[in-house]
Amino acid sequence: MRIKKPFKKSGGFGPLFYLVAGLLVAAPLAVAGVAGYYLFLKDAHKPQVTLLPEAEAASLKRTFTVSAADEESGIRSLTVTVTQGQRRTDVLRRQYDPPRDRISERFTLEGSELRGGVFEMQAAAYDGSFANLGAGNAARVSRRMLLDMTPPSVKPLTPAHYVRQGGVGLVVYEVNKDVTRSGVMVGDVLYPGYKQKSGQYACLFAFPADMDADAFKPRLFVEDAAGNERAGFFVNMAIKRRFREERVDVSDEFLAARLPAFAGLFPETRDPVERFKKLESELRKQNDATLAALGKKTSPEQLWDGAFVYMPRSVVRGSFGADRTYVYKGQEIARERHMGIDLSSTPRAPVPAANNGKVVFAGPLGVYGNTVLIDHGMGLQSLYGNLSSLSVHAGDAVNKGDLVGATGTSGLAPGDQVHFAMYLDGRPVIPIEWWDAHWLEDNVTGKIKRYATGGDAPQQ
Repeated sequence: MRIKKPFKKSGGFGPLFYLVAGLLVAAPLAVAGVAGYYLFLKDAHKPQVTLLPEAEAASLKRTFTVSAADEESGIRSLTVTVTQGQRRTDVLRRQYDPPRDRISERFTLEGSELRGGVFEMQAAAYDGSFANLGAGNAARVSRRMLLDMTPPSVKPLTPAHYVRQGGVGLVVYEVNKDVTRSGVMVGDVLYPGYKQKSGQYACLFAFPADMDADAFKPRLFVEDAAGNERAGFFVNMAIKRRFREERVDVSDEFLAARLPAFAGLFPETRDPVERFKKLESELRKQNDATLAALGKKTSPEQLWDGAFVYMPRSVVRGSFGADRTYVYKGQEIARERHMGIDLSSTPRAPVPAANNGKVVFAGPLGVYGNTVLIDHGMGLQSLYGNLSSLSVHAGDAVNKGDLVGATGTSGLAPGDQVHFAMYLDGRPVIPIEWWDAHWLEDNVTGKIKRYATGGDAPQQ
């Protein structure tokens, strides 16, 4: 039996037509889907936002920093809002067009109309993506704080202070509330005060050797947890001092003996004189920065006991504060202010610890050679440089007179010696004051005993 095929009308739509038509319809939908993915789903990550400081209290003048970052879409906007009761106020509102990968803004609460008491601060950052129907991804951080608008008060207890240029003074003071920072400001440098068992604070502060006497105007400074600050003044007499000038002749023999120890430094500079110049300028600056950082490693308590001692049967080869000029074949090649005292005795003579304390550094230190640094508490430290050998390690507790090493010629020492120096908060001060028992009693320890014992201070 023969089966006839159905009649197919001319101009009808075949399967191929429907397939092509389907693809033509689906393609735009696929493109739209891909576009939607990139616009709405590709960047689903929230930006990063931080709010500093992480404080529990604030003042109207405290400076806050809000930072935000988004490497994919950038930061489009940033707001900081404070809320207290029913009052809500924007203290910062920024828009960024085009969006930025990273931003950082500083602000205070001045103008916020906040009152003393508890309030909430919230920072919100929006990225530049099309997530959330075009609004972008958002990240928020909140802080609940106490607004404290009452600054602390500070009152000096010690009478007039006489401080020599390059030397140290001590002031005892009291404050009326807990503080996070306090001490004496000299220029823009804060010498921190340390709370005594009696509740008063004692602060050693320096009259820098390179500061003019007319510019030396120390003042008390206190700051509470909210960031409220207060300055206080005390009677101070600045005693100007004239420092010596010293000439050091640099010979070829000296360069040949000392420079090999620094062979790995400044390899591009082969001329010995030019390398010496770099050691005296660049390396010395790096070493002094290290000492400034080590100055923060100090005990809040007084560790020393009585007058400091120095190497016995020694002679002085270099004085503190001297304007030292280095001369090579009649030509000046370098200058520096010598911030210690060089003591010489017999070769490899034993070097004693100047007083009780804790070793915070023991090892090679550039131009200072083999060096020991001892902390005596309250920011005070002693340094022993140019040693041939070390007898202590970092972390060791030492007593006055204990052996710390032996004299030598390490570093840039002109001969066998110990470079002895005293530092206060990482800044050099006159060593001879600390060798003087009468000066120490009159200007430091006697004041602490009288004014910071809780029952002996006179009323003012």
